[in-house]
Amino acid sequence: MKRFLCTLLCALLVLTAAPLTVFAAGSPPVIGLATGATEQDRAAAETMRQYLAQMLPVAPVLGAVTDADFIIGGVPEGEALPAGGYRITRQNGGAVSIAGAGSTGVQNGVYAFLRDFCGCRWYAPGEFLMPQTDALTLPDAIDESYAPYFEYSYTDWFSSRDAEFRAATGQTGNGSYIAGFCHTLATRFCARDKYFDEHPEYFALHGGKRTPNQLCLTNPDVLRIVTEEVFDVLHSSRYDPDADLQIISITQDDNSDYCECDACRALDEANGSHAGTNLTFANAVADAVKAAGYDNVAIDTFAYHYTRKTPTNVVPRDNVIVRLCSIECCFCHTLDDENCKENVDFMRDLSDWGKICERIYIWDYTNNYFEYQCLYPDFGVLQRNVQIFYENNARGLFEEGASSGAMNTEFGELRGYLLARLMQDPYLNYNAEMRGFLNAFYGDGGEAVYRFLLRTIEKAGASYKKALAVFPESTDILPAFTNEDVTYCDDCWREAKEKTQGTRFFERVERSELSWRYWKCSNFKGEFSRLHTTLYQRMRGRKALYDDLKRHGVTKLNDTRPERTLTESMTLVLLRRPGKWCERYEEKYWDLLEPLVLAYYNLCEKVYAKRGM
Repeated sequence: MKRFLCTLLCALLVLTAAPLTVFAAGSPPVIGLATGATEQDRAAAETMRQYLAQMLPVAPVLGAVTDADFIIGGVPEGEALPAGGYRITRQNGGAVSIAGAGSTGVQNGVYAFLRDFCGCRWYAPGEFLMPQTDALTLPDAIDESYAPYFEYSYTDWFSSRDAEFRAATGQTGNGSYIAGFCHTLATRFCARDKYFDEHPEYFALHGGKRTPNQLCLTNPDVLRIVTEEVFDVLHSSRYDPDADLQIISITQDDNSDYCECDACRALDEANGSHAGTNLTFANAVADAVKAAGYDNVAIDTFAYHYTRKTPTNVVPRDNVIVRLCSIECCFCHTLDDENCKENVDFMRDLSDWGKICERIYIWDYTNNYFEYQCLYPDFGVLQRNVQIFYENNARGLFEEGASSGAMNTEFGELRGYLLARLMQDPYLNYNAEMRGFLNAFYGDGGEAVYRFLLRTIEKAGASYKKALAVFPESTDILPAFTNEDVTYCDDCWREAKEKTQGTRFFERVERSELSWRYWKCSNFKGEFSRLHTTLYQRMRGRKALYDDLKRHGVTKLNDTRPERTLTESMTLVLLRRPGKWCERYEEKYWDLLEPLVLAYYNLCEKVYAKRGM
């Protein structure tokens, strides 16, 4: 409530203050650096100069503080702010001061000024809104301060590929992790390739035999090796003593082959959870790091799958981060929905970890990993879920998306933008942010796309019979959608294409519509209906969808390992739903059918062509 009232007061001061022209056309603004400015401050000042140069007819100049219209750098006066926080002030029409805390506070303040006072927006990589103006006008008095809601925030929806977008949206990014981001035990630390052949006892005893998939976390030699390797990282150039936070990930590999040796079993049973061995091990490494004086280093471990349940007899050290993963949750209902069993279970674990852990991070999921390109209707829960994380004292948040590099047709840019903004402010005007993005990204087609999304939001959580997990079949998505809903959504996309025909926005509308067509094809709706179309018509629709996916750069449909690409078999394309269009489904009898299927399809093509259909 205190944060909300402060923000409201600042907004009222800005709105009620008399606007004053800072500089008019022909009068370049002067940007000065505060006394004792750092290299980060200098970079932030250059960012300010570059963006204002794009907006104004006369480029700003870097000059002396005494002549400055903007003073960049320094430590905020007044209430202490955490790392990443900033304060923007102006008194009696004087210079605008942007000061910040930690290594990123000033940078965040510069981007916030450009957003809040200049109207700039960073919607997606390469998709920036820079209003052009002859004169920049500002209130005579400004006093706006900001403390980050999360000490760590990051989404890999496009952010991993564009540093400017990541910085402009205030994400800390994965730069804080200096020795792998996840699944580091038996891979990065005490690696199986190095130790398993000669020392199988270092690894998990699972199902009666040693497996290289996990470590034995009660083996003292394993603790010694991992600790030594952690110090190797801290003694290398990857460690930055001046950084606000440096994280080393000590996390289980991505499988369930946990150790069942007598010592590990006893420790887990004493804690009522496999997190017993996991957290005890992470604490031991963290103790060694703290004893060595690395005050800005935290050890990160998972509460994931078999380690998600809170242990009863061990608590995390203050320099241990517990990253709680929501992978089993339902994402068509908010996490606090008391009628959704999967989410009730998660909220219990979140509450239990909060009782023993001061530093909870969340690994959240925002994608269909089985079928990247299919509609995934989670837009109705994104804001409330981020609020829930903050209200339950999570200090870090990672929103995972489609990071494979394959083109994603399913609103990846929109989801990335909204998540980045929500991590900056979970209580922003979500509807306004969504509409602003859609109108900028889809042009005149934005309103029609917005109506489509509203219908999916309305119907996404209508049923509690089937959870919307992160690995759903496309046939489990939007089970409450009726034929009337399908017709309504088709009309939305038809309007969006009509309004953007011949413009640069048409390609984006067409690409995003692929996720809707993919869903219809999988669920036999619309032009893919079994009731109102012939086999050939459905074949024709599937081939058109397949061709358009490839034309828009789609190479991958799911998160399988090893990578599986789109099939080249027309038999699979013409006869199977899109989720089966990858190489792992190819079998010999499909190849035998190929000539017959293609002959039937080509014959129908000729017949329909003669009929003008």
